[in-house]
Amino acid sequence: MTHPTLAEVLGQALGGIAGKRVLHVCTAEGGFIHALVEHLESYARIIGIDASLDAVRTAQCALDHEDIGFIHMDAECLAFRDESLDTVNLSFSLHHLADAPRVLGEMKRVLVPGGHAIISEMHRDGQTEAQLVAARIHQWAAEVDRALGTVHRRTHTHQEIVDHVDALDLCDVALYEFIDVDSDPSDAAAIEGVRGYIDRFMLRLRGASTDRALAQRGEELRRQLYQVGFQREPVLVVVGKKAYPRTQIAARSPGSSGPL
Repeated sequence: MTHPTLAEVLGQALGGIAGKRVLHVCTAEGGFIHALVEHLESYARIIGIDASLDAVRTAQCALDHEDIGFIHMDAECLAFRDESLDTVNLSFSLHHLADAPRVLGEMKRVLVPGGHAIISEMHRDGQTEAQLVAARIHQWAAEVDRALGTVHRRTHTHQEIVDHVDALDLCDVALYEFIDVDSDPSDAAAIEGVRGYIDRFMLRLRGASTDRALAQRGEELRRQLYQVGFQREPVLVVVGKKAYPRTQIAARSPGSSGPL
């Protein structure tokens, strides 16, 4: 049995959404906006926001389109009016947030009733050996970031992601799963790409006042990569809608024949 690719899962999750005014939170260099453009049924405008000014500038240069824009902004305090956006999106950034409930709460605040919230995030459950290599590399990279002063947490469990979404009290919630078990763990191009990822973090460690053990673990992970191979961590895509306010129900007095 062949499992759907990540692109196919995103197509299933996003294909029926008319995005209208779309906010992409923690856009980094704007990479996931390509997926939004490709898979949303339609959109009027996409705005990506990020706390890194360098990332915003890079995204602006890479995606110069009249319907796509980028703003330097703190996701914990979104500079948008209440209920002013039709779709909000957070992709592969939940584990980078210093205060995830606050960011998610801000996303819900700016979303119109009936608007869509989209959260995509990798998780560390139910992995093959090659996926465990990916998870270990990710965890090590997170420790490097933290040692150098950047917020980067360990990959969430599947249930932790669901718990974050449950706290938003969305309606019509649907879960879509990507599991990378069909790709070739020994694919040379994929392995070289991940090796480059490890090398970039190893370069950041050079000259930094960090524990030598972090660099040693990076070298060991590089060996594991070539011995075991690589498959992507599982991904959970969650789509839900912001509920409309409850209609006030007038209580009928005894004997009343009026509608509820």
